[in-house]
Parts: sequence; C-alpha cells; structure tokens
Amino acid sequence: MSIFRTIEAHCPACGTPVDFEVVYSVAADRRPDLREAILDGSFQRQPCTSCGKPFRAEPEFSYMDIANGLYIGVWPIEKRAQWQECAARTQAVFDEMLGSGATPDAQELGRKLQPRAVFGWAALLEKIRARMAGIDDRTLEIAKAAVLRASDAMPIPGEQEFRLLRMEGDDLVCAWVRTSDGTAQDARRIPRKLIADIDADAAKWNALRESVGEGIVVDFQRDMLAA
Repeated sequence: MSIFRTIEAHCPACGTPVDFEVVYSVAADRRPDLREAILDGSFQRQPCTSCGKPFRAEPEFSYMDIANGLYIGVWPIEKRAQWQECAARTQAVFDEMLGSGATPDAQELGRKLQPRAVFGWAALLEKIRARMAGIDDRTLEIAKAAVLRASDAMPIPGEQEFRLLRMEGDDLVCAWVRTSDGTAQDARRIPRKLIADIDADAAKWNALRESVGEGIVVDFQRDMLAA
C-alpha cells in the first residue's frame, strides 16, 4: 500500500516553513496515478504558501511496481556518497518483505521484482522509463557510457547526471540533468539498435556489464557522482 506522512519543509526561495505531504512507500499497481505523477513531475511538488513558488521535496521512499517488475529504494540526492549503506538498507528491507525473510507467497512475488537503489528524482524516472520501454537498466548504462566515451564535453561530476529523458521513435533521448533543479541540457540520441547490439554481443560487453551491474545500484556514474 501507499503510505503518506506530513513533514515541515522550508521553501528554497523564501525560507517559509510549509506543511508538505511526502510518501513512505508507493504501490504503483494499486495507485497508477502516483506512477503517472512521478513521471510527469507533479509528485511531491507544491507551491509555497508564502511566495507561491512551487518546489519539490527530495524523495526518500520505497517504490514497488509489480507490473514493471521493479522494487526501488529511492534516496535523496545528498545521500549519494553513502550509496553502499543505502543499498544495503534497501536490500535488507527487500529481503525481509519479499526475499529470504518473507513468507513463501511474498517470496514468490519477490522473484518477479528487480531490487534497485537510486538517488534523486532523475535516477528514479530513468529506471521506470527504461523498464516501461523494455530496456534492461544494465544495458542502458553500458550504452550511456559508450556514448559519453566518444564525447568531448563532460560536466563537473555531481552537478549534473546523464539520464534517460524519453523515447522518440526508435531512439532514446538522454541529457545532462542538473541536480539542483532538474533542468536538462545537451540532449544526445542513443539508437535503439545500439541497445540491441549490446544485448546480442554479451561477451564483448561482459566486463562493463558486470561493473555497472554489481549490486543494486546500477549506475555507471555511481562512484563519480558520490565523489
């Protein structure tokens, strides 16, 4: 089930304390409207009661989407440096609820889900978009790394992240997303054929796949962003 709570958050524009409804967990199959709100950027976003400027609370919740085979521990962007600890906590909760510590029925459900830990809204959106497009997230990370290896420009690590924004025809559109406000720039297209070629030639990409797919934080930027 989806569980909410109310916290006091301070408007980043004027500093006014605002009562803000945030979530502990999202069950997307029971509440597909919450999945849509996450995807369209309206989830956990509301205007300041003083200055009227909308702002968004950083995420810290679990996201379960049985239809898309996902269980994601979602963490605030500022916890990237603690990615190993956050990943361990996500895995422990998954194991208790849906893994080795759960009932047989829950374990059967858990075998249909892929546990992941992500940091910030852009990373969560990427996982959902990739899965809905039928793209393995490890393959996506390999493709992103391959595209950037041929790029001359590389933004300062930590200030921007290279993320999947959308599908356009047979292309994946990725861009550098600013961590401070979510704005995107310098979009790059990744042909769907590259995804298919990576999946078809497992031996060629095996070392990189094992690197990005080690554990439940599947992100080739993992160490770079933490630093």
